[in-house]
Amino acid sequence: MSDNGIVRIYRMPGGTNGQYDKVVAAAGNVIAAGARVHIAGSNSSDLWVIEVWPSTVELTAWQETQVAGNAAQAAILPDPEVIEFNLHRLLVED
Repeated sequence: MSDNGIVRIYRMPGGTNGQYDKVVAAAGNVIAAGARVHIAGSNSSDLWVIEVWPSTVELTAWQETQVAGNAAQAAILPDPEVIEFNLHRLLVED
């Protein structure tokens, strides 16, 4: 585990921005408590979500509180392929 956190990339084959919006609405239309970054978008074939977390502890804690969001995700979106890696550096423009 990196002291800098973790990055998770979710690829949902066939997922759409509209489906994503429904899931986010069910979860309260807010960035996940504890997340540093949340990015979502799609291309012609897949929905992609990228998240940066301080650690897997914060990620797991958030997921366990999101009963409605988790149910909506399971009902609306395809099962994601997940890539996870340790964050080395995060640069953002002020």
